Amino acid sequence: MTRAVLGLVLATAPLSAEPAPPGPLSAHEVATRLAALGPRAEGEAKARAVPLLLDALRRGGLSRVRAVRHGDLINLEGVLPGATPEEIVLSAHYDTVEWSPGASDDASGCGVAVAAAADLRRTPLRHTVRIVLFDGEEHGLQGSRAWLADLGAAGRDRILADLNLEMMGWSGSAGPVILSLPSRTLDRRLPPGWLVHAVLRSGEAVGWPFAVADNRFPLLAQLVSRSARMPYGSDSQSFLGQGVPSLTLSDSSLLVEDPAYHRSTDTAARLDARRLDRWAQAVTAAVRRLDSLAGRPRPEDQYLVLFGRVWHRRDLMWAGFLLWVLLVFRGRPGRWRGGSAAEHGRQMRGYLPGFLFRLLLLLAIFLAPVFSVLLLPAAALALVPPRPDWARILWIVAGLLPVAAFLVSSGLAIGGRIVSLQGGFLGGPAAALLIPAALLTYGWTIALGPLRERRLTGVHASGKIET
Repeated sequence: MTRAVLGLVLATAPLSAEPAPPGPLSAHEVATRLAALGPRAEGEAKARAVPLLLDALRRGGLSRVRAVRHGDLINLEGVLPGATPEEIVLSAHYDTVEWSPGASDDASGCGVAVAAAADLRRTPLRHTVRIVLFDGEEHGLQGSRAWLADLGAAGRDRILADLNLEMMGWSGSAGPVILSLPSRTLDRRLPPGWLVHAVLRSGEAVGWPFAVADNRFPLLAQLVSRSARMPYGSDSQSFLGQGVPSLTLSDSSLLVEDPAYHRSTDTAARLDARRLDRWAQAVTAAVRRLDSLAGRPRPEDQYLVLFGRVWHRRDLMWAGFLLWVLLVFRGRPGRWRGGSAAEHGRQMRGYLPGFLFRLLLLLAIFLAPVFSVLLLPAAALALVPPRPDWARILWIVAGLLPVAAFLVSSGLAIGGRIVSLQGGFLGGPAAALLIPAALLTYGWTIALGPLRERRLTGVHASGKIET
């Protein structure tokens, strides 16, 4: 968009607060009107989107509605005043790629943000709620980066959290998802566990249960997102990169995206009005739950969401440690009496694989607790080693299956468009070394288990060794 067109938009659009026209717009109405403008990468359609959205924000009852210019970009925002200056941000983006009308991506997010704000204004708020509709998301998250940079450190510290809304309400979605996309900074910041917990509980409260990362394979998808850098981004990553807690809410998951994503077929006709209304209710509930917090809880990004709850680092370590204790008790060698040195050597060789597996499992639990969950099925199977050859093969395959599934998921995520293993294979060098080594010793243990049992039994019968 040229500077002349931008100047015309800012000159003609009413940027100060005015009496709001009667009747807020629904999420579907906002999304439909915005998508009807066509692709909003630049030009007239993008210019017409600005007054349309400013009007929608005012009709939703927001104050201090304005357009904020950052070079060639225009971000739009409005405020629901709270009792304190601390803020909760609802964000979405209104720009599109050049060939798509962007009904789902992301007129839907804009509509849900406006509708949620209209609902939130009916009750008093502790935090100030700010709605920000970003420009330039499709071109490297430029709008959100510029907006956060202009806030300064003090302004960013006032934000409790950001809920970013993307690709909502399209028919055929498997269900609502919390996308914990890490920032693209070197330290790969993730949404804190407390923020994910708050959104999970608010979804349960309104009958809108969230999955994390993916609806079908949530655990694998969470591990993939911690290892791989995807070729796309979301404005939540800009917030995380600046140290502001943020996550993305969507109907697209990490492994299954909207089939009309960045296509000319992403039109308003495929949006479900009732689903968008449910989304608005769920976002409203999430904001109200966050509004009850007095400040940011202690950050924790070493967690997994399993069985509908957030398992922090300490929880994962305790679960793995208890299983390790059972393994130690099951694999104790007993007291060896009598017998030759050669027989003792044979017994030690039979005991060594299980000992190494338990040692590597313990190291993985404490050094890489998130990825150590890939070893827990093998550890559980090692508690009941089988005797028949066919069962041993089955046990070995079952123990290796979680890592194999992780590797396949990494390769197939978003159509195989992973750019790199930015976080490192299995999330880092500790897990990358410990987990394959532990699985090798697991296979060795299961393969030699019956042989060791036969040796122990035979020597015990001779009275030379007590087990």
